[in-house]
Amino acid sequence: MPPTEHHSLAPPRLDLTDTLVLFDWNGTLVADTDRAVRATNAVLAHRGLPRLSATAFRSSWKLPLSAFLGGLGVADADAAERHWNRALATEPAPLRPDAHPTLDTLRARGARVGVVSAAGAQAVTDDIRHTGLDGRFDVVLAGVPAKTSALLSQRPTRARAYYVGDTEYDIHCARAAGYLAVAITGGYRPADALAAVRPDAAVDRLDQLPGVIAALRAKTPAPIGGTPA
Repeated sequence: MPPTEHHSLAPPRLDLTDTLVLFDWNGTLVADTDRAVRATNAVLAHRGLPRLSATAFRSSWKLPLSAFLGGLGVADADAAERHWNRALATEPAPLRPDAHPTLDTLRARGARVGVVSAAGAQAVTDDIRHTGLDGRFDVVLAGVPAKTSALLSQRPTRARAYYVGDTEYDIHCARAAGYLAVAITGGYRPADALAAVRPDAAVDRLDQLPGVIAALRAKTPAPIGGTPA
């Protein structure tokens, strides 16, 4: 993984009117690994399966959610996925402390900002409302079965595009859809697992993101004609 950049919010005069910044939700904008562990254990307990520790959760987490649960011995993956989302929704989402100012900074500089998440649509909608992030997103796509397709649907809206996520799956989907991939540590997957897939950049805090985008812009030529390929 490239060294973590330690910028704080946006450099002066950064114009992001040509820029799309989309985020994963769980583990990325909300720091809810403990909540996800409890939701997973609720699913496992209901089916008489062994509980997971937080460390075991981080080492085994993957998307799609049905594959993650199936790997834990769950036989009814579709029903278990619905159970997981319901269990997740019973607890409030702990928002990363720098989410509000980061989103405000990106929007103030003209970026189109949104969420692309595999988590249940109702769970994400409820989280957004409870965290006070209503009105800060231009697009919210949740409950998506394939992130690459969802990201591709938004790619034509801006010349430059970035996707921020906390898993290898996020990094792979970003690249497949023509985005620069930014990994954020402290989410559902360990930092060394993220490093192994070599994202374009990595941050430890959301408020580092505008500075990282500025650095990536300086190294990456603008697309010809101002539109994505």
